[in-house]
Amino acid sequence: MTENTAMIASYPNTGFITVRGDESVDFLQSILTANVETLAVGDCRPGALLTPQGRILIDMMIYRSAPDSYILRTDSARSDDLFNRLRRYRLRRPVVLARDPELRLALFFGSPTPADRAPGVDIYSDPRDPSLGAHLLFSDDAMLTTFAADHARGKIDGVEDALNSWHGRRIAAGVPEGPVDLTPERALMLEAGLDRLGAVDFDKGCYIGQEVTARTHYRGLIKRRLVPLMIDGAAPETGSVITFDGTEIGHSKTSAILNPSSAETDSDTASALCLALLKLTDIHRIEKTNDKAGVLAVNGVPSRLVIPEWMRPLPEPK
Repeated sequence: MTENTAMIASYPNTGFITVRGDESVDFLQSILTANVETLAVGDCRPGALLTPQGRILIDMMIYRSAPDSYILRTDSARSDDLFNRLRRYRLRRPVVLARDPELRLALFFGSPTPADRAPGVDIYSDPRDPSLGAHLLFSDDAMLTTFAADHARGKIDGVEDALNSWHGRRIAAGVPEGPVDLTPERALMLEAGLDRLGAVDFDKGCYIGQEVTARTHYRGLIKRRLVPLMIDGAAPETGSVITFDGTEIGHSKTSAILNPSSAETDSDTASALCLALLKLTDIHRIEKTNDKAGVLAVNGVPSRLVIPEWMRPLPEPK
């Protein structure tokens, strides 16, 4: 019998918007980067709303709850902006937009994998990386408690440690999420690798920012890449300085502690991960050093690239 090692972690600071109606598919297909038409009911995928210049305005996860109904989840600080923009783009389409303040998210990761459905809890497997498990959407705490009793030894883990574990998996997999990793009106889909994670479809037709995104893709005009770094020390604060051979080359984004229990008692055993947007020229230069100790550093702490296989081969700098 396989030991139950599943964890359930409440995920705070989320905003949900329901989009439903006969033209919900065509409406979202015309403005978002992801292909919502090919998204099966009960599945989810990442996507984004871009500026006309192809910069990420708001990133999101898209859940298809019914043939004519979608749930968009984004950072709570960005959800009002997303809602207002959707209303502006809707025009006279027969599409209903509604905020859903009662809906909440919990993360399920580990094993064994739960069934596709559970009473009061909708389960969506995270398509970005198998290690990220599933998203649980619910509005009744009692239903989540029942689900936990059946699938996770009755345990709903504390927010800080459990979320740190999940974010550690996410960062190790090179998966960006939220306005820290994807700076609004500055980040580019392809520099973040979101085209490889299913958040962009180059065959579905026009959407806001499509022309710039497609041109960047087909001409290979990628100059930077968001990559994970392993740090031989504590998790750095967002914006920490990253250096290579003593020269500043970037700043850290989201981070997570790898062994929080050890880090509390012995700083020498602490290690962490962070994401960083680096120039491809610098990434290739770092890799040629064979991760020479002390050459790459975050806040002066020795670090190294830990690029996941899905990112390879890395584009050559133009």
